[in-house]
Amino acid sequence: MNCGLKEVMLGHLSKENNFPELAYKTVVEELIESNKDSSKIKINVANRYEPSSLIEIATA
Repeated sequence: MNCGLKEVMLGHLSKENNFPELAYKTVVEELIESNKDSSKIKINVANRYEPSSLIEIATA
């Protein structure tokens, strides 16, 4: 199923309660449970200490 979502940026990861690998894994599992094709969605995880790469935001 195609939901139109192409790219996602996960941010605001807590130093104490979360870490990038867990956030990524959780999102992939939720996409799979929702019958979304996670291989077609680029999932970025924001770095806590340096700027993230730019992502293009397209309007429909």
